[in-house]
Amino acid sequence: MSYDAISPIDGRYRREAAPLGRYFSDRALMEARVTVEMGYLGLLVRLGVAPNVRVPKVDADMAALEKLEGELGHDVKAVEVYIRQRLSRSGSGKLAPFVHLGLTSEDTNSLSYATLQKAAIDEVLIPAYSSLADSLADLAVKEATSAMVARTHGKPAVPTTFGKEMAVFGYRFAERVCRLRGLTPMAKFSGAVGTYASFGLLADLDWPAELARFVEGFRVEAAPYSTQVVPGERLSDILHTVININQLTASLARDLWLYQALDYVRFVRPGKVSSSTMPQKENPVDLENAEGQADTSTSLLMMAAYRLQHTRLQRDLSDSVVRRMVGQGLAHSLVACKRLARSLSSMKVERSFMRDDLKAHPEILAERAQIVKRLAGDVEGYEKVRASVGRGSFSPGSDPVAYLGDSVDLARRCRETVDGLLGPGRRRQRRGSASTASS
Repeated sequence: MSYDAISPIDGRYRREAAPLGRYFSDRALMEARVTVEMGYLGLLVRLGVAPNVRVPKVDADMAALEKLEGELGHDVKAVEVYIRQRLSRSGSGKLAPFVHLGLTSEDTNSLSYATLQKAAIDEVLIPAYSSLADSLADLAVKEATSAMVARTHGKPAVPTTFGKEMAVFGYRFAERVCRLRGLTPMAKFSGAVGTYASFGLLADLDWPAELARFVEGFRVEAAPYSTQVVPGERLSDILHTVININQLTASLARDLWLYQALDYVRFVRPGKVSSSTMPQKENPVDLENAEGQADTSTSLLMMAAYRLQHTRLQRDLSDSVVRRMVGQGLAHSLVACKRLARSLSSMKVERSFMRDDLKAHPEILAERAQIVKRLAGDVEGYEKVRASVGRGSFSPGSDPVAYLGDSVDLARRCRETVDGLLGPGRRRQRRGSASTASS
């Protein structure tokens, strides 16, 4: 961790956020730009536009690129000049005039950003969110019969089970992960203002089709229409889905916080200090951190999701700084997910407290009692039960566990439901990894 970092993502939370550094650092962006430019150069060779010369491998030298950017005042132009220099040194100088030929900077940028975003989502975020959904599904099955008092508006309502309540969140996380997995970042490769005019000078080809195939070779979607920038709606959809996941993270963190306030659960941190002055404290610090991380991520991504849909006429650069903040917003979401997962792994369910609370609130069977009376023909069944509860004379006449409805079955089916959303093949692979780890 850096003690001089301004952003806590690059300081205090660096270790947890580190997997995203491979996709959202300046180095990652420069390397992606070099990859895109060299890929395009290879396309021009294959199409017969550029000389049929071997296209060498060119790596990104950050020191050299930084020096060129300082001299030129333009990051993508620095990449172009850098590649031309490397081609000349490698004996492929005939290709130098064709580097970046016909492109605008936003062609290079949009494809670079899109490939990095897709890789980050597929390789880091989706596995982390999926793992959280898996943990909740496993918890739902384990606690399927752990009966407790459900509260609406903060007040005792009817019986439920802790497993069923965790199943609700397991399903919601898995459904959003499924949605995120179905959203592919979009890129444009269409010239200065999206007319393909510059490419028409290179050869008489169906350039929209050729360049769409080129873009899709990077496993992202080609935008059929654009200005100088790619339309922002697809990225907005992706960010809004992550925002949904953040909201679920914060909501579950708050619910678990309330459950620990009710003594339904505890969060054990062996050897860790919760208070500098009160030795008895056992605080849910990871839960509270997860909530704050999720809210921070949402605030950053919400601004980006709306702002990146706007540009003045065909292009202006006011979105550049916003686009660079997307990685930080996603990093806070990743840390939130990890902190919530850590909380779940340290959580102890206090079933005895749940049972005691059920006994302390016989009124949670008032709904059952009034329905039974009305089914027996007592039109005033509701009013009579309400009055008896008010007088303190209500007698439930049955065990709360008998009024759980389908809670137990719903919790037990959560594993199957989550696997159906995330994919059974992934589940089998996860089981194999788990068994390998345990051995």
